[in-house]
Amino acid sequence: MSSLSLHKKNVRELQELAREAPVAPNRDRRKALSRAAGLHLIDMLSRQSATGLALIAGVSIYLAITAGRQYPARAAAWAAMILCALWVCRRLRSQFRSGNAITSRPFRWRASYTSCLSVLGVILASGPILLAPAGAPQPMILQIAVLTLLAASGAAMLHTAHFTSAAAFAAPGAIFAILTGLRSGDAGLSAAGLAAALICVTGVYAVSRVIQAKAARQHPRTTFVRRDITGRDTKNYAGNPHATSSKTAL
Repeated sequence: MSSLSLHKKNVRELQELAREAPVAPNRDRRKALSRAAGLHLIDMLSRQSATGLALIAGVSIYLAITAGRQYPARAAAWAAMILCALWVCRRLRSQFRSGNAITSRPFRWRASYTSCLSVLGVILASGPILLAPAGAPQPMILQIAVLTLLAASGAAMLHTAHFTSAAAFAAPGAIFAILTGLRSGDAGLSAAGLAAALICVTGVYAVSRVIQAKAARQHPRTTFVRRDITGRDTKNYAGNPHATSSKTAL
């Protein structure tokens, strides 16, 4: 309906049109986390992630040394990639914890950190395929696959404050565990890889949901209007009792 036709209608007709107009559905924001809960989870992520990165570094060095005895070129290439990814992730975390400029935008920092973790998770999970060729001894492939999956699962558990960050380790670890079993041609190893992958992904999801639910209870979303009384507002109120302070809706 054009604006010209609306101008020709009286108040009753406009009210009738307003009642008949379709109402946009209100989004249910009660299930979404509040900003305070999100900031709490980001702080938890930045604190716990150091242990996860250290775990990956330790396992990666051990695997590179073990595989480098038989396949030095493969081990050197894989170690170089994973150390570069680790350095970027550790630098992002240290900048955030030290109060750098990126600290003023915590949600943007989390997005950047998660994108770097996705690269690190893929490189880590590809260890069984990149470190050992198809003709490598079966015990060696099994050892690399088990240690890689354990490192990915441990790092994912230490990043469960943000499910996407945890999935950056859990999803590649699960996928490459299944691919390693399929490449070996052993049905038992393939079934074990599939079971381990399901346990890893399910456990990470369950722990992440528990942490988010706890944060939501501690920092609930509210529509309460609080008075943000600054020093200037207090001074104005003392001079003028009728002055009102500013209101900020949460």
